[in-house]
Amino acid sequence: MIREKGYKQKRMLRNQRDVRQILFYSTLFILFVIALTLKRCLGPAYHHGVYIPEQREKGDTTLNWTKAVRNYTLHAQCRMACRHIDDKKVLEVLTTGAINYPKSDLDEPDCQKRFAVEGYSQGQHIRVIATPCSDKLTIITCIDLDQHWPCDCGEENKKMHDEY
Repeated sequence: MIREKGYKQKRMLRNQRDVRQILFYSTLFILFVIALTLKRCLGPAYHHGVYIPEQREKGDTTLNWTKAVRNYTLHAQCRMACRHIDDKKVLEVLTTGAINYPKSDLDEPDCQKRFAVEGYSQGQHIRVIATPCSDKLTIITCIDLDQHWPCDCGEENKKMHDEY
């Protein structure tokens, strides 16, 4: 059998090209599987870092933050007044904000857990510290994260504010 010149070299080049194609498509497939896995792990509750309350089914007794009765502590009312934060801004942050887990205190029993929810409302970057209990939501304090406002809300409340 007669073979043309350079037959072995052409065959080696073709084999190398085939190996590169296999590696390329295998890598592409693996990246696709990783992307699908990550999307599935993040779940439907997060979209671009924004907290979206989970949909409730009939008979579910978990708290719906947006429809809960909101009670404001005296400290929260004082802080909101001097920082120009009203109930509409608090509701917007609770609806569209994200939970800041390092600033939250979730190791406490129910009705004592504190959630730090951060978000923007009308250009103001706000952190709301809230404690849910049954169908009520107690707002402990509200903080403007971009601007320091001079507030005189009493020394007994200063220690609680400095924790957050």
